[in-house]
Amino acid sequence: MKKLFTLALALFLLSACTKENTTSDATTTAGSVKDPNEVSLVQETTKLKNSKGEIIGVTYFAQGENIAVKLEQEGKPDETLIAKKINTKGEPVFANEKMMWEGALGSGGKITDGEGNITEYREIEETK
Repeated sequence: MKKLFTLALALFLLSACTKENTTSDATTTAGSVKDPNEVSLVQETTKLKNSKGEIIGVTYFAQGENIAVKLEQEGKPDETLIAKKINTKGEPVFANEKMMWEGALGSGGKITDGEGNITEYREIEETK
């Protein structure tokens, strides 16, 4: 009987502690609403080049709770794309209404435009 009473008391205390922590976590989360367009964790811009010699600047960053990439192409307006999924190589796939970017920091990547044309970009090799 004494063991049963001790077990019941232990379960009661355990459940009381769990409920208290859950309530405080919910209060903290509700009190800190984040701006979905807030930009943070901006990485250094990487310059990439395609086979035609065209250069693109790629900058990875966080936008609110999403991971995003900013593409700066010569002669074209800058595009911001949001991560949508992971490809078979384990790299993130970023997209917006106009284009898609597949690649990872330090490995180059490729753009697919609205018509399905693919352009591959590689890191520019620095000469010393």
